[in-house]
Amino acid sequence: MGWVTLVGTLSGAVLGVGSSMLIEGIRARRDRGNRLEEVRREAYVKFLTALTETETALQTLALSRPAPVDPGDVITAYRSQRILPTFYELLMVAPPVVSEAAENAYQGMRGIRDGITTLATVERGSDAWQEVHLPYRDAVRRLRQVMRDSIQGAAPTGAR
Repeated sequence: MGWVTLVGTLSGAVLGVGSSMLIEGIRARRDRGNRLEEVRREAYVKFLTALTETETALQTLALSRPAPVDPGDVITAYRSQRILPTFYELLMVAPPVVSEAAENAYQGMRGIRDGITTLATVERGSDAWQEVHLPYRDAVRRLRQVMRDSIQGAAPTGAR
C-alpha cells in the first residue's frame, strides 16, 4: 500500500503545481492585455491631441498671415506639435483598423498643411478651405469611432 500513497501524493503535487502554473499563466496574459489596452488608450489620446493642436496651430497661422502662407512658417507650426512622433507611436500599438484610420487622418492633416501654403484664401467658409478641411474632419470622425470600438472591444463600425 506504500506505493499507492506515494503515487497519490505525487499525482496531487503534479496536479497542484500544474493548476498553479495554469492560473499564473492566465493571470499574466490578462495583465499583459490590460497593459496593452492602457498603452493603446494613451497613444490614442496623444495622437488625437496632436491632431487637434496641429490643426489649431495651422489655422491660427493661416488666419494671422496673408494667404498663401510661407511654407517654412507652415512646416514650423506643423512640426511644433510633434504630430509625426505621436503618429509613429500609435502605429506601434494600434490594431490594423485603427492604424488605417490614423493614416487617413494624418494624410488629411497633411492636406490642410499643404493647402495653407497654396490657397489664395484660408477663410473657413470658403469652398477651397472646405475642400481641404472636410476630408480631414471626416477622417478624424472615423478615427475616433474605431478607437472607441478598439478600447471597448467592439467590432469596428463602418469598417471597409
